[in-house]
Amino acid sequence: MSERERREAALSSAIRVEQLGDSLSQAATALHDAVMRAIRKRASLGEAGITQAQAQTVFALEVALRQQANALYADAAGHIIMGLGTAQRQLSGLLDAVRQRIARHDKVSDWISLATSLLNLGRAVLARSAERILSTLATVHERLQDMAGD
Repeated sequence: MSERERREAALSSAIRVEQLGDSLSQAATALHDAVMRAIRKRASLGEAGITQAQAQTVFALEVALRQQANALYADAAGHIIMGLGTAQRQLSGLLDAVRQRIARHDKVSDWISLATSLLNLGRAVLARSAERILSTLATVHERLQDMAGD
């Protein structure tokens, strides 16, 4: 399989996983809207309305759906990154290095620089832009090296 075919397959898989995440997120929004309607109606329905325990259960389910959607988005990002030929272990190592540098350095401008780079990486993954992902990863590496000199 060529590099281009591998990227296209990864993007296709990522799109399917992301669509599932979108569906779960939309279901969570619908659940939230429904429980809020039920809470507002409770005043007029009295005992027949939604109970506090029921509302809490529905809110917990909403949160669980959103967390699952977020996990699917992360999985979709992983498909994209794998399609680029970037090993997941390398990316995890890079993110660990970022966390360690932030924890060990007191220079706020370095924190801001790294956090901005990570946000840009996330945006590049969501945009499915291989070129932006690779350039942002290079920027993160450069910023880490700059911090190592401090």
